[in-house]
Amino acid sequence: MGINVFAFIVRAVAMYMVALIVIRLMGKRALGELGLFDFVVMTGVGHVLTSVALDQSLPFYEGVGVLITLAIMEYGVSFLSIKNQRLSRLIQGSPVVMIKDGKIIRENLGKENFNVDDLMQELRKQGIRDVNEVETGILEPSGGFSVILKGAEEPVTRGELGLDWQPTPNSILTNRMANREEIFALSQRSEVPQPPPLSLARSLEEIQLKLDQVLQRLETLEKR
Repeated sequence: MGINVFAFIVRAVAMYMVALIVIRLMGKRALGELGLFDFVVMTGVGHVLTSVALDQSLPFYEGVGVLITLAIMEYGVSFLSIKNQRLSRLIQGSPVVMIKDGKIIRENLGKENFNVDDLMQELRKQGIRDVNEVETGILEPSGGFSVILKGAEEPVTRGELGLDWQPTPNSILTNRMANREEIFALSQRSEVPQPPPLSLARSLEEIQLKLDQVLQRLETLEKR
């Protein structure tokens, strides 16, 4: 009994490691939002993994062979999709416009079995309050929903207002490959630099300067 349990554990762990290696070899594309073919391949990988790991009557080498075959198919289809756009659209599908200039395209909703409740949910996820704010809403082949706002509805950035951002000693920069210990140390740092003594006259001057910069930038944007 003990030998059977040990063999089962070894088999499950080995199958898991093989599946992990195969998925890693497929590339990061297979780990993102899955397209139609990617979904079929990953479902197949999961089925083979559980079947071979749990059913000892299935030869281990056959499971490994199936996983390698799926990996080759994934790589081959990805390569062909890069070379041939028509084939890519045939396999992965094409993006479908659901909203155009604030108007919901009812026909496209019906074609994709995408109801209005689903559409409103996707807009809420992206912080859209009003459909009229949307220039184009697109249902992507992967099932994701992309939104392009109308020009007048796009948020104004600090750069457009002439306000520059500078990191502080406690800033945790996401564009830097920091290790975990460094990130945790920065997030828990209690030493906050003390601001210089408050000067009312200097503060008013800085506020006035910032207001002048904002007004100048707004005038520039209105003239565009």
